[in-house]
Amino acid sequence: MLKYQQIAKQIFSYIQDSQLKQGDQLPSLTELVTDYQASKITIQKAIAELEKEGFIYQVQGSGTFVRNMPSDDYINFNLNHGWTRDFTKKVTENTDVTVKKIAAPLHVAHKLNCPVDNPVFKVQRVKSRNNEIFCFETSFYNSQYVPYLDESISQQSLFNYINQAYNITVGFTDKFFEVRELTAIEAQKLGLPEKSFGLSVYETFYSTSGEIFDYSENVYHPDHAKFYLTN
Repeated sequence: MLKYQQIAKQIFSYIQDSQLKQGDQLPSLTELVTDYQASKITIQKAIAELEKEGFIYQVQGSGTFVRNMPSDDYINFNLNHGWTRDFTKKVTENTDVTVKKIAAPLHVAHKLNCPVDNPVFKVQRVKSRNNEIFCFETSFYNSQYVPYLDESISQQSLFNYINQAYNITVGFTDKFFEVRELTAIEAQKLGLPEKSFGLSVYETFYSTSGEIFDYSENVYHPDHAKFYLTN
């Protein structure tokens, strides 16, 4: 974790520990530089990170203020880098992990903008928080950009690994939402009866240079998955 990310997490903890509410003002930039013994640029990046997460807002000439804080049950769906960097206290666990190297199916090749016979890593995981299953994830990684994945790597944050191993950073994503009847396998993975309905999210992930390196098809538990959006 980079220094500005560490400081962002510390400031978030300060907001929580101080029980700051909507509209409460944070210390000034000068005070934060002194309090966290960091450069002005590092503090500004930490503030920008918290603002992107939807926890604070800045008013030019007045300062930085706290937004209405979501409860720990909710996940920020604006985030482009998975769940592991969310500032909530709940830890995401990956279980039932499988990784296979396959030829890209037609619809996946279309989403990844690659040939049908292009090798991709198909990663499937069940994601839980506080022992409650909230997501069954199926992701396809283009081996042209992500040359190797296995079950051990996929137990952890894949985006952190891909960033460190292959210097790929998420630049932006396309997200499409659909409420539909789950397949038998999806229902079983989520611990739901057959013919249950759930939220399905299709996401295409682009690097900062515009390459598509990941396409994901995720289904969410209707009782355990709660999200919020910021803008």
